[in-house]
Amino acid sequence: MNPADADAVAALHVASWRGAYRGVFTDDYLDHQAEAERREAWHARLNAATGADWGVVAQDDTGRVLGFAWVMPDHDPTWGDYIDNLHVAPDLKGGGIGRRLMQAVAQRLLSSGSQRPLYLWVLDVNTAALGFYERLGAEVRDLQLSDPLAGQQHPVWRCVWRDPQRLAAHD
Repeated sequence: MNPADADAVAALHVASWRGAYRGVFTDDYLDHQAEAERREAWHARLNAATGADWGVVAQDDTGRVLGFAWVMPDHDPTWGDYIDNLHVAPDLKGGGIGRRLMQAVAQRLLSSGSQRPLYLWVLDVNTAALGFYERLGAEVRDLQLSDPLAGQQHPVWRCVWRDPQRLAAHD
């Protein structure tokens, strides 16, 4: 992922949120604020990337961004490498893109020598994502309140892969 991907990544991020969080985030936020906020956030993130954090983008032959993941290696001394974002185009969910992105993340971390666990946070209301991560072998634990997200805190679950090698090889 590089700065040239920022607009497409931001657009997919917003589309994903609109599909998953309508009724959780306010309509005003999703319809009028999220697009500019996510575009600004992704431009800032990708233009300031230091090399430690990185992302993976799935694209089709036309260059359409189908999904992406953003990773913060060695983010937490207890929980390890952190997946800060994983999003797939809403019309393509269930087609294997998310699984392949998760495998690519685990494989890249392992090839860099990481032996740390891998984790991410999922909103409690996103039962589809929780089920997806459990099918990929995540241990779901530690219900907490999120940092402010779309102007509010939300209950979130930590999903942990204590052995990322199993995730990398997951069918």
